[in-house]
Amino acid sequence: MAEHRTIAPNEDPVCGMTVDVAQATAKGLVRTYEGRQYVFCGKGCFLEFGDDPETFLAKDFTPSM
Repeated sequence: MAEHRTIAPNEDPVCGMTVDVAQATAKGLVRTYEGRQYVFCGKGCFLEFGDDPETFLAKDFTPSM
């Protein structure tokens, strides 16, 4: 398993935005990957992460909006 960067529980791993976990959950913008739950600011980030999670979790990835 690859080593992942540190991501806060309320951080969108794609863009880095702070996300309200309850709202993301209510909107279906939550995804579990390798036993960890990630939340997303919107559908675009949610879908991008689903296509290739390792890209966004990599130690050298820097989220940008």
